[in-house]
Amino acid sequence: MQKNYYLHKNSKTGEILYFEYEKIKGYPITPKTKIEDAIEVNKIIFVNPGLREKLIRKKVEIKLRYLVKVIEEASEGGTDEGTIQKSIIEAEKLRVNILNYYVKYLGNSYASFCIQKIQIIINQLRIRLYNINMQKRILEAYNPNLYYLDDEEQKKGRGR
Repeated sequence: MQKNYYLHKNSKTGEILYFEYEKIKGYPITPKTKIEDAIEVNKIIFVNPGLREKLIRKKVEIKLRYLVKVIEEASEGGTDEGTIQKSIIEAEKLRVNILNYYVKYLGNSYASFCIQKIQIIINQLRIRLYNINMQKRILEAYNPNLYYLDDEEQKKGRGR
């Protein structure tokens, strides 16, 4: 097993400090980008509490904006049933991640605020999904031979 160390030179005293990488407490990130002719980084740990909180808040806000965008598209009628179901699953995963991982970095007040936002988003997505399913049922009740929801023409031909 290979041990990794963090080296830090104190500017005032000039001494070099060694830290074991596994014992540093912070928010770990594994970078996903690979650039040629650059230093390869496998893991970054953010130790500064203010920076950790900003990074996680930004990450959560980006995901919340995406979910709100899905709700807006669904209200305009441009989203299908599968997209809404995937968005509900993403929102549930985000809620679980906030409860399990991000609470210790964000604090209870902001985490509970985000969970309330996510619950509102999940409820709206479920309402949209219910409305789409009800529209399908109403269309099928008026015309039992109708098996499609879009404006496409019904497939014609011999059924053998």
